[in-house]
Amino acid sequence: MTTTLNNRYRIEKTLGRGGFGQTFLASDTHMPSGRQCVIKQLQPAVQDPATERWILDCFQREAATLEELGEAHPQIPCLYAYFAEAGQFFLVQEYIPGPTLQQKVRDSGPFSESAVCSLLADILPVLDFVHSRRIIHRDIKPDNIILREKDGKPVLIDFGAVKEAIATVYDNHGRTNHSVAVGTPGYMASEQAAGRPVFSSDLYSLGLTVIYLLTGKHPGQLQADPRTGEILWESETPRLSRALVAVLDRATRFHPRDRYASAREMLEALEMAAVPSAAATWVAAP
Repeated sequence: MTTTLNNRYRIEKTLGRGGFGQTFLASDTHMPSGRQCVIKQLQPAVQDPATERWILDCFQREAATLEELGEAHPQIPCLYAYFAEAGQFFLVQEYIPGPTLQQKVRDSGPFSESAVCSLLADILPVLDFVHSRRIIHRDIKPDNIILREKDGKPVLIDFGAVKEAIATVYDNHGRTNHSVAVGTPGYMASEQAAGRPVFSSDLYSLGLTVIYLLTGKHPGQLQADPRTGEILWESETPRLSRALVAVLDRATRFHPRDRYASAREMLEALEMAAVPSAAATWVAAP
């Protein structure tokens, strides 16, 4: 039996499930085109009527942020609507046809160095824009970047701030009691896992996403230095230029102070790294 949400959105299929809820592909029956959209159903951390008002307030604030971001940048999906229904919270967003980075690696294999540099050149300005609005994405990973079908541009999806608003538990005075760390294990920096993300936490996640693109290995499949916590990944990428190794190595440092301070700084380093001549030095696998 077909399910219709908010007496408007007809569910076509489930796109994914996670700890915070489900994602559906739907069609908008109130639009002449019946345009497709993505609906994210978010499950509150607690089902307590006394705190529902506070959760709804947070949800509304974060939805307003998503609306602003989507309207202001072409590589962030537009927010069409949001609503609460039967104790659940829903976001209705623009559907972006195209594979995620994870799907692309699964279907076509690891990326080349030039493809990775091109991707970084396209996605770092998006992160710079997001950070300029004092927003941290909090869940950058291969599944949350879509290569848009019409032009191949990377589109950044699934911002973690809304999920954090839903996952935060409030007492009956509207005070924060505790919250669940938002992010994906392996791609999440240690300070983010401790509930204190900074802008460079996103750069850490992006760096590990790029390492996945180059190696086909998720962070959990890579070795780490037991003394420092640094990811030991260079041996997985034969013939990668030293310049790009240096960029990714700094982006994925364990301590935030050792990473790039901003997406713009990382982009500038990447642009300098993209000047190698034919005589570039290569890192060889052992």
